[in-house]
Amino acid sequence: MKSLRIQFLAAVVLALLSYLAGPVAAYSSLSGSLAAYLPSLLFTILVMRKIGSDSADFLRTAAVAEFGKLFLTGLLCAVVFIWVKPLAAGFFFLGMIGVLAANWVGLALTFQD
Repeated sequence: MKSLRIQFLAAVVLALLSYLAGPVAAYSSLSGSLAAYLPSLLFTILVMRKIGSDSADFLRTAAVAEFGKLFLTGLLCAVVFIWVKPLAAGFFFLGMIGVLAANWVGLALTFQD
């Protein structure tokens, strides 16, 4: 859960910093952040419910959740690129990569404790 909070904070900070380049950059960055954050949130919810259960059930849930995460990420990217106009693609990917990097930092901090 610490990782999700760090991702959310990174999304907000990146959107605010992107606003310095203009409102299109800000909502493009936020769209990219959400395209990475929402699937990660869904994955965490699905997998956390299965912790402590049968290991085969947990592994099956983790595999399905990972596939769903990848599918939802692709779907959200397609939706944004089709329906959000105008879109600053560079800021979209900045937001997405920033949230993914924040996930790695959050995971590192989680396992450090």
